[in-house]
Amino acid sequence: MSIDNFFPANLSKRERACFEVGIKLGALYHILCGIPISSNDDIIKSIEKGIQASISCQPYVKNVRIFLNKAKIIGDKKTEFAYDDISGEIINAEIDLEYESVKVKAKIKWIEDINYPLMYIEQIS
Repeated sequence: MSIDNFFPANLSKRERACFEVGIKLGALYHILCGIPISSNDDIIKSIEKGIQASISCQPYVKNVRIFLNKAKIIGDKKTEFAYDDISGEIINAEIDLEYESVKVKAKIKWIEDINYPLMYIEQIS
């Protein structure tokens, strides 16, 4: 059985590609939020690479790039129990997805003007 049977027959490939990339953006964002982090470059790179690899396993994903904003990671351990955690302000990510003939590039980016981690489609071809 094809999973396409679960979607309306009149759903376009373009609409399906946008749906698929939205699922991936939401997963990426919610997986990252709350992960303990420090200002140590090795830890930051490890988290970026690990989540990139994880999201890359999902259907139709061609490429994932995560850039955690190091400038917003304080890394000040005032006590042995203190640590930073990843929030929307820290996450910058890009996903390239291809569903059949439709290619979508989507992003998560903190937008200062609206004080929000915006998920958006940058390009469809």
